[in-house]
Amino acid sequence: MHGKTRYPLLATAALLLLLASGCIRKISGVYKDANNVMSLDFQPDGRVYSRIMGVPVVSNYEESGSKIIFKGPEGDAFVDIVDANTLSIDHPLAEYTGRIELKKQQ
Repeated sequence: MHGKTRYPLLATAALLLLLASGCIRKISGVYKDANNVMSLDFQPDGRVYSRIMGVPVVSNYEESGSKIIFKGPEGDAFVDIVDANTLSIDHPLAEYTGRIELKKQQ
């Protein structure tokens, strides 16, 4: 009996370790805004393929709580995770137009 109770405990500990290390991602797939100005294609290997006003960019990303952090040579950029189907991001004209919302594509 003692050996049987050890396996669920080890499995739970392994899952918690994966969650803490960021290996399990909440965000995946392609997200686009309503005006097709921006798209983000999140890959399981930690890369994101972005297209902003037609310009393609590839960078690494990580999730931290309710934020996605893009790691780039110019510094880090942040995207808010509203939920699994919606992301929100500031942009240069945000004070006039508000934030850009990106929706998960099916």
